[in-house]
Amino acid sequence: MAVAILTLQYARGLKGLPIATTSNVTALHFFKRTVLRDWENKIKEAADAGEAMLYRLEYNRLKSALDIFIPEKPGSSE
Repeated sequence: MAVAILTLQYARGLKGLPIATTSNVTALHFFKRTVLRDWENKIKEAADAGEAMLYRLEYNRLKSALDIFIPEKPGSSE
């Protein structure tokens, strides 16, 4: 099974310059929770129903992908 890594990058135009990476499971789960929480907040703060729908679609896409690459810890309820 492939291992996910988290990379901190310095923005440089459309590309980023890698600064550091980690495959630490705790850091990956924190990242996953943070990203999903950010999108949940965007849904709540959407200006209208159309914007909320688009944010919800992106949230669902991200959740599906992150659930594959950063699966829940056994016995946890993320």
